[in-house]
Amino acid sequence: MSASKKTLRRPALWMALGFGIGIFLGRTVEIGLAAAAVLSGLTLIGATAGFYRKARWTGWMVWVAVVLLGALRYHIDTALSPLPHLVALEVFGQRGIITGRIVQEPERSDERVHFVIELEQVVADSAIYHLSGQVLVTVKDAYLPADYGDCVSLRGRLQRPRAMRNPGAFDYRAFLAQQDIYGTLFIGQPEQVVSVEHLPGHWLYEGVVLPLRRAVRQSIERNLSGAPAGLLLGVLLGEKRRIPEEVRAAFRSTGLAHALVVSGLHVGMVGGFFFFGFRLLRLADRPSSAATIVALALYALATGAQVPVVRAVVMGAVVLLGRVLRRQGDIYNTLGLAALVILVLWPESPWSLSFQLSFGATWAIVALHGPLASLFPAAFQRADSRIGRWIVTPLCASLAAQLGTGPLIAYSFQQLALGAVVANLVVVPLLALAVGLGLLAALTGWILPWVATAFNAANYLVLVGLIELVSWWAALPFASVAVPRPGVLLVAVAAALCLLGPLLPHKAWARKAAIFAALVWLNVAVWTYALRSRDLEIVFLDVGQGDAAFVRFPDGKTMVVDGGERNAYFDCGEQVLLPFLRYMGVRRVDVVVASHSHNDHIGGLVALLEQMEVGYFLDSGQVYDSWTEQRLRELIAERDVRYHRVAAGDSLVGLGGVAGLVLHRSADCGDADG
Repeated sequence: MSASKKTLRRPALWMALGFGIGIFLGRTVEIGLAAAAVLSGLTLIGATAGFYRKARWTGWMVWVAVVLLGALRYHIDTALSPLPHLVALEVFGQRGIITGRIVQEPERSDERVHFVIELEQVVADSAIYHLSGQVLVTVKDAYLPADYGDCVSLRGRLQRPRAMRNPGAFDYRAFLAQQDIYGTLFIGQPEQVVSVEHLPGHWLYEGVVLPLRRAVRQSIERNLSGAPAGLLLGVLLGEKRRIPEEVRAAFRSTGLAHALVVSGLHVGMVGGFFFFGFRLLRLADRPSSAATIVALALYALATGAQVPVVRAVVMGAVVLLGRVLRRQGDIYNTLGLAALVILVLWPESPWSLSFQLSFGATWAIVALHGPLASLFPAAFQRADSRIGRWIVTPLCASLAAQLGTGPLIAYSFQQLALGAVVANLVVVPLLALAVGLGLLAALTGWILPWVATAFNAANYLVLVGLIELVSWWAALPFASVAVPRPGVLLVAVAAALCLLGPLLPHKAWARKAAIFAALVWLNVAVWTYALRSRDLEIVFLDVGQGDAAFVRFPDGKTMVVDGGERNAYFDCGEQVLLPFLRYMGVRRVDVVVASHSHNDHIGGLVALLEQMEVGYFLDSGQVYDSWTEQRLRELIAERDVRYHRVAAGDSLVGLGGVAGLVLHRSADCGDADG
């Protein structure tokens, strides 16, 4: 079979692969916008000529053209702008008047308002800059009288988002850049709002999407509040800031964070709700499918058209369109079409974790579900088997998704949720029930409010039960374990195994390739461990105000000296120290040293003692009356940490050939404060 005929079997998949390779080349190789445009045009001309001549190389020429078009699309996205970009001008850190237009509906949480503006002008130091770029604005106390489409002028200091300053820490700058946001602005006083000009926005967003979002929100908040309302608004409309932090932490630690992010799971629930709802209304199959496509498109717009949502909506629309046209599609080609749409719209999306997790989980489910299901007895694999339908199929899908995303999650967060596969079997049905009741309340809220109240009352029980269940699961010792950050090679091997998954039962070469890839990874892992450095290693962490240092001794023992600050807005232990230790593969800290009891030195140690095993805790015995000091004393007692009071002249021994000497403070300094 010729190459062109092979390519035509799954054209969207091959085109998505080629377009993605082109984007990668555009990012890594200095092709240039003009060169990419010329080369793309030449290859398209060549492909057209080959098509009319029926040349055998036409398929490859088309594919090369798609690769070059991917590079061209990346350069267009990153190079063309009507005005100088925010990043290119030196306006960060300067105080002035920032003018821009609100491009998203403001989101309220914790007495604050968050919204994104597209910059138009910055006036700073008597200079006027006309520029482009998006900025995330946070307004204290939620008093700003502005909405989507309005032009606002704000007085403040434009800041560049904080970059990753320590290994393993969260890179806030990169996270916002993936959303095309490159600056931040905080408004804390009413006088910082210079002017607000109310202007109309895009007709579709302002006339359809915003009223839809507000109607859903109003129907839910009529009877629900607090954590239940926040959870429901988060999973229905994507308002993640409405979900309380303790709820998000419980879902994260149980490996169920995907349930809080509007994704394919939620799109499937919404699509199923509308399709079967239309069928219950006696609508025929074809009109029901067509109407569901429209409903899914509106849902994608209402949730902000995030990458996982667009991927799921495109795939769902293709399946439903197949029902309308009475044709059956290919799941891999459908997945390729979804990827191609996203790559064309957002060329930088492959570097976002949401893109990687969304497509990684979907591909793994498609590729590995069959091989995993074949491990169960044949009786459970039949279509009429209830156990197979309600237990085996969801279990295999959950396990496949975990296998596909596990290495990536371990690489990004240095954590694995061991019980997520089982937890999904209970949480997903409850979440589907909550979403269904929420949609029923939204649909009836503006017509029959008393009916919506009944749905909200039932949903309150479901949501509270869901939160309590996940919180109970998160408290179990095996719910989540910290793991060392795997190497890029392991992630690549896992990706290769997922890609080869559909071929493993049928192709001998695929099985050999999988075994070879696993052996290569095992060989590299063994030699990396055997040849690891055995020198003394000291790392001083950037924690802003305060201090924190990490020491690894030649025998592998570890020490942490101070832990940085903890306050209402920033926990150095949670956001710097623990991510760094997980990044370094540390599961147990042998010695923790507190130089003195001020919060900017011991604040981060609270999270360390709460979440990680500690052998010894050393300090001077200095007494400082604070919540942090009292909490540390409680944790030392609760977790059986050996406590030692040290003074000048004391020695630290048993640290792999390295000795430590305490220089200060003297034993006769007493327990005076500070």
